[in-house]
Amino acid sequence: MRTMKHIGRAGLALAAVAALALSGCSGSGSSGSTDGASASAKELPGSDLNKVDRDELQDGGTLRLAITAMPTSYNPMSSDGNTVDLNSTMAQFMMPMNWLYAEDGSFTPNTDYIEDYTMSDDGLNLTINLNPKAVWNDGTPITYKDYKADWQACNGSNADFQCDATDGWTQISSIEKGDSDYQVVVKYSQAYPDWSANFSTVTPAAGVSDATTFNEGWTDLMKVKDWFTGPFVPTEVDASANLITLKANPEWWGNTPKLDTVTFKALDTSATAQAFANNELDVVSMIIDADTYQLVQKRSDAVIRMSTSVQWRHFTFNANAGVLKDKAMRQAIEKGINTEDIAASDLAGLPTADMDMKLGNHFFMPNQEGYEDHSTKYDPEGAKKDIEALGYTMNKDSGYYEKDGKTLEIKYLRLPDTPTSANEGAMLQTQMKEIGVKITFDDTTSDEFFNRIIAGEYELVSFSWQGTPYPMANVGQIYGKPDGNNSNFTGLDVPEIDEYVSKIASETDNEERIKLTNEVDKVIWDNVMVLPLYYRANITAVPANLANYGASAFETLPAEDIGYTK
Repeated sequence: MRTMKHIGRAGLALAAVAALALSGCSGSGSSGSTDGASASAKELPGSDLNKVDRDELQDGGTLRLAITAMPTSYNPMSSDGNTVDLNSTMAQFMMPMNWLYAEDGSFTPNTDYIEDYTMSDDGLNLTINLNPKAVWNDGTPITYKDYKADWQACNGSNADFQCDATDGWTQISSIEKGDSDYQVVVKYSQAYPDWSANFSTVTPAAGVSDATTFNEGWTDLMKVKDWFTGPFVPTEVDASANLITLKANPEWWGNTPKLDTVTFKALDTSATAQAFANNELDVVSMIIDADTYQLVQKRSDAVIRMSTSVQWRHFTFNANAGVLKDKAMRQAIEKGINTEDIAASDLAGLPTADMDMKLGNHFFMPNQEGYEDHSTKYDPEGAKKDIEALGYTMNKDSGYYEKDGKTLEIKYLRLPDTPTSANEGAMLQTQMKEIGVKITFDDTTSDEFFNRIIAGEYELVSFSWQGTPYPMANVGQIYGKPDGNNSNFTGLDVPEIDEYVSKIASETDNEERIKLTNEVDKVIWDNVMVLPLYYRANITAVPANLANYGASAFETLPAEDIGYTK
């Protein structure tokens, strides 16, 4: 089941999230509900984590979290293991977290792993001093050898390694030992402004040194638990119960974790709210529908925490399928889609219902520096004229356009039991009927949803992308030349976009980089690859006494400081 794909290291541009999402500045630590009725989305806090000093927390307790599926690979660098479940929900508890991110996406070293670093003014020489106390779960020290092996696996020199992305790695010319095994010396052949993304975590050399191990050797968590480290350590995987259990790591060299246990239960997203209401689950992240929002509040100790996010809904067009092969047809279809109506329908009953959640950019959220709205104006009459210019005529009996005796028809890949997918399909069907385009539903299951998308077995589909603190990183991951490993599910090869990819990756002047990113955004809009619908707030339900965990766009707090108030 590949329901939440491609988050990768913090620098990877986006993570694909199935129609119901479980993701990852005022520094709000308030409890209770957040009333968004009179607020604008820009007024939401960057995080709402109920920050409490660790000395004021109980010792012990269990945190029960949900994931969408049991991982099929636990290699966070691979195209199979690079999931939101693993790299977002689970990572902070059991993987090295080299940086601690603030609300605005800036970072400082997590000194449990990295003592300090220096980057030269020209961006070509990076030195990282590792904490000598940091070890993998089998006691092996974390050294420059691990960082070198990661680079060698994913720098593109060996296509046998099924890496999720090579961005940032290809710009590195060498990684070597410095004054000791605990000093990592990185030399760049070309400056890469988002260099910190590649070093936001590290994977052990033992697990990535050969392609077979990299690709196939990470399927059993208990067999590879020594390839992880952190405040918690995997102790059990119960496949029958879809449950992964972590315990406080007795060999952890940092502050003693406040929690005893963290569990991850694989649940259908439709079941998470009821599990929370039944006190069988402690967190429901990224609440996106009114029914869930109402249900979680039936738990007596529930509070709603709410922040900004970088998750957004969209339609993806398969440019290799049917009538959508024609760019002019894709442009006409886009004109006929009223994204504001779709957003209003999806968000009805949520605290964000009265907020302006419109999104007109593929990279920047409206509350981020660099945001420009390049969206296509809703113009159903113009859409019909464009369709007629392509040689279609209206069949007045059916109400649909035809050409050469064939009805103008597009298939929408739908998850019929998922509210957002079903609702967006219904809205699309209605709006397309108004411009003479027939939408039929191609229903699938959550198990097959992303398999179908990755294989190109769809025409039009909606799901979510999850952003990171690096909005200008990895432009090519979603929109670059399709290569079988990236996430350009449109299948569209636009050489002009690839030219921008290399320019943006190496441009060190931030203003110029923003300018280039907005230029390529216009190219993407013109080619109608991905149509943003709206962006979401992070609405999260938690118990009132859970501290240092909740809703956040970027901010991360140390997992050992998560716990329950006394």
